[in-house]
Amino acid sequence: MSDRDAANTIASAAPAAETAATDSPRKTLDEFDPLGWIVPVICKDCDKRFEVPYRHFQAGVVFHCPHCHGSYVPKSTMDRVVRETFETFYSKRKNARDDFSRGGGDAAAFSQRQEKELAQFRDKLEQLARAMCPAGKMVKRRGLAAMFS
Repeated sequence: MSDRDAANTIASAAPAAETAATDSPRKTLDEFDPLGWIVPVICKDCDKRFEVPYRHFQAGVVFHCPHCHGSYVPKSTMDRVVRETFETFYSKRKNARDDFSRGGGDAAAFSQRQEKELAQFRDKLEQLARAMCPAGKMVKRRGLAAMFS
């Protein structure tokens, strides 16, 4: 077999491998698995929203905005607030699910309450994303410090 024949064989096999990889069903993660959690953030440079996996959101880790390629570096206080927000919400949610599965009750009312709580949690995350000030964000000075700048 010549080099040209080997290259043609490899080239024809590559699309088949890509198709097989994309056709396979994605593994659905459990709602309580931190691998599936997403943290919304607002870029400090262009003020556009992008998402970061929760498992990577740590103090000092540099993220880059997909819109302007600016850097986004969470501070330790941001890391702590995000961690507490996620873990508190999902621990309450898991306890509520466990209590419901043990005691039973109205499934429709339970799922409706869970959806409402999830919507409130997402709103809280959006507010948190707008309120967080990552390292390097320009903040207008106030008070006595503003007089000397």
